[in-house]
Amino acid sequence: MKMPWRRPGAGMAVGLVLLLAAELALHSDAILHRFRSVFAAGRAMDKLLYVEEMRPSLLIMGNSRVDNGFDPATVLANAGPSAGQSAFNLGLPGANASVLYGIARRLDADKLLGPGAIRQVVIGLDEGLMQGDDSLGYLVFFGDRSRMLQQSDYLNLARSVVRGWGYATNLKQLREPAKLGQFVQSALGPVEPLGGGAAQRLGYRPGFGATTQDAGQVMRQEAGSTQPPSPAVAADFAALLDLLHERQVKVSVVFPPLLTRQLLYLDERHPAAAPYLKIRDMLAARGVPTVALGVGEQRNPEEFINAGHLNDRGAQRFSAELGRALADDGLRTIRVRAE
Repeated sequence: MKMPWRRPGAGMAVGLVLLLAAELALHSDAILHRFRSVFAAGRAMDKLLYVEEMRPSLLIMGNSRVDNGFDPATVLANAGPSAGQSAFNLGLPGANASVLYGIARRLDADKLLGPGAIRQVVIGLDEGLMQGDDSLGYLVFFGDRSRMLQQSDYLNLARSVVRGWGYATNLKQLREPAKLGQFVQSALGPVEPLGGGAAQRLGYRPGFGATTQDAGQVMRQEAGSTQPPSPAVAADFAALLDLLHERQVKVSVVFPPLLTRQLLYLDERHPAAAPYLKIRDMLAARGVPTVALGVGEQRNPEEFINAGHLNDRGAQRFSAELGRALADDGLRTIRVRAE
């Protein structure tokens, strides 16, 4: 008598069951959060779950330049009573505006945007936030499917539905012994991400923001700085502003400081700046306050961990400057000087 697992097709059936189990696991917030020390998307879930539970009045959103660039406690200490009683850094290394829009839609679905919840949002805007790269797979978990359907973005829609396929490239990281070891440790018990969990510093990760990206990602971030914005991502950025406006959330935009250059939003002489200057003009037309930190100053290398990211010393200074700007200008548009 043949054993059940030796019958023809039994191996395929077992394989399908395992694939289905893996797919179901990738649709679980709790399981993604469990592996927050392994995958960037897991750390993003750690931050998002904290925001959903704690409902900070001030939320700072962006990519890695926000993640390690702004200490919410310092911003809040300098922003005055208008910023509320709590703040959180929702900077996600490698995220673009489409990811931020999807997260905002999720927060809105839980009625967390507006008076009584998140009433003020500061968006850290660099060129990378307008690029279409999603190499860390955030859209698989946080992309807004209705928006994808509306934009005819069927590829990302399929990635978000069949997550085992959509996130396969990132799962291949487990071939690396160090990553596999982290995965096993996380499966056995809670392991916090590099720099601590979301609650430790209110989402701020001093001096670590750039090191969470591999060398290829850092190179793409800088190489992409001269590429024009993705039309789809720029449209999602506009949709994000619309959503926040509809929910009566006060919105400001901050241009993070860089060591060796100005962001193209501020550099009118750069040949690649035109589409970014249009975005800046769009913000002005909407009346969105914009804060350019340290424009015209001599940059101090001791405040940066690399050309594009602040260390804790720099983050503390610019966080205080951002807080003072929010306190001084409120809803007024903060004029920026381009160089």
